[in-house]
Amino acid sequence: MANVFVESFKDGDKNAWGLFYFDKDEKIPLKENWKHLAYDSEEDAVSKLKQIELEYVREQAAEPFSLDEAKGFADAHNWKFATTYAKTAPHEYLVKYWLSEEDKVLFERFIQAIRKDSVVGYFYGHKNNYLILDDYYYWYMDCYPDNMSVDLINRTTTDYLEYRDGTYYYKPKDRKRRV
Repeated sequence: MANVFVESFKDGDKNAWGLFYFDKDEKIPLKENWKHLAYDSEEDAVSKLKQIELEYVREQAAEPFSLDEAKGFADAHNWKFATTYAKTAPHEYLVKYWLSEEDKVLFERFIQAIRKDSVVGYFYGHKNNYLILDDYYYWYMDCYPDNMSVDLINRTTTDYLEYRDGTYYYKPKDRKRRV
């Protein structure tokens, strides 16, 4: 996967600097809190890119939580229900951007716990790594540019998880089983 980079672009009548990455040969604007990261100066955009890269390095070096610590972290935070997927794939999510600086560090430890203690599972054929803690399982979308840390964790109840043939699968409620 490509790295995040800085590039100038036209924003109405003026020049601006934004953060972008390529996905399947398409240039994609990088977003934070669902807004494109765009700046009036190249210096500001480069500064944000350096901040993102340092956050990535910090995440990679984070010590994974034990399973008890991970459960404590998950229980201590308010998860937002994903209303867009209420009927098709009910779940909740936690966004790193919403957290205090101290909790962002803990979020990174949670990410490492997912990486360390997860099991392989599938959501409609898409492979994920799931961390199962009591009645919930947690995952993040593995679709980030190489030099960027994870910024969102999802969770749903284990009612939507089925174990068969040695693998976990997402199981929609009240619908036929799908792979």
